[in-house]
Amino acid sequence: MRKRAIAGGTRITLKESVTLPLAAESGETYCGAMDATAAHAFVNPPVSVHRPTNAVEDIVTLAAGVWLLTGTYVDGWAHNNLRDLETFFTPWHAILYSGFAACAVWIAALTWRRHASGTRWTEAIPAGYGAAAAGVLLFLVSGAADFAWHSVFGIEQGLKALFSPSHLGLATGGFLILSAPFSSAWHSPQRSWPQLMPAVVSATLSGMVAAFILQEFAVFARHGLIQTYSGAGGAQPAVATPTSSSIMVSLASFFVSTAVLFVPVLLLSLRWRLHAAVPAAMALLPSVALQIMVALRDAWLVPAALVGAVLVAVLWALVRPTPDRHARLMTAIGLSPVVFWAPYFTDVALRDGALSFSPEIWGGTLAWTGLEMLALAALTLKVRAPAGPGPVSPAR
Repeated sequence: MRKRAIAGGTRITLKESVTLPLAAESGETYCGAMDATAAHAFVNPPVSVHRPTNAVEDIVTLAAGVWLLTGTYVDGWAHNNLRDLETFFTPWHAILYSGFAACAVWIAALTWRRHASGTRWTEAIPAGYGAAAAGVLLFLVSGAADFAWHSVFGIEQGLKALFSPSHLGLATGGFLILSAPFSSAWHSPQRSWPQLMPAVVSATLSGMVAAFILQEFAVFARHGLIQTYSGAGGAQPAVATPTSSSIMVSLASFFVSTAVLFVPVLLLSLRWRLHAAVPAAMALLPSVALQIMVALRDAWLVPAALVGAVLVAVLWALVRPTPDRHARLMTAIGLSPVVFWAPYFTDVALRDGALSFSPEIWGGTLAWTGLEMLALAALTLKVRAPAGPGPVSPAR
């Protein structure tokens, strides 16, 4: 490169060149020289990278995601309820992998439509969809690994299916794919309330993926989590005093289930004002889906989940939290797990006539779940992004 001083500025010469005017902040005109390729890019700059998706595109993503999630839960139903699964090629795997194919093709199409000549393909991935693109690759690799795993070790059942490395990879990939519309809306907080519904659905579906792979910690999947029984063979089991280890397992399960159900609610509420029905639905749907996946073996827990969801909706309607009212937000998110889990304890006690847990244990469990979400809210409020103007509600 050569520089030569001229009146009013500096002339910069690079290789064979064309000359373009360059505006200086001082108002003076400078002349620069650059090669033809750079000149073309300067005159015709590429389109903005990582353009966001619109609500319609996110809805298509969610439609494919529901397909994928349906296959996930159907496959989970098979692993939980069918014996002697001896082949990889099953109807439920067909639903699962065809749903993945639909997601992969759609995300590829979104990227293709945004790609401009001369730019990198990674720059064409829509805003908020970068993790989803990585999720597609991870799911593809994990699917191949799952086939190899089943060929060598056979088909897992029960708890073993949740520890399979290939299944963990599939769950992580699915989570990243389904969270794309939420991430996309996060990049476009100015969307109106109907356009933000894909973000709500995306957060709910992502939570359902987490609930699936952590189903052994799922509270509404079984009632024995908080009950200990004793009795001689053939006699009616009686409620007994729990051991310390069973109490710790129960508390851990409530911790995990609380995070799975209410962290997505917290993330949404940090950005937008939520209609009271939103946190209620986000807690209810995964709970009912898990009970269906285990063939409704404790179907009487579903009404308890419904009552808990109604109480959550009433709580949010009364408190009316918004992203800029921290005290209200922390109150709502801190009390949500308490009012949601309370009907579970009540329903189990009514069915069995008593609880294994003493009032200190079940009361402390409820308090711990509230403190868990209160602590998470306090931490995230320190680092949250500025709130967007649009609420996820038809009325302010």
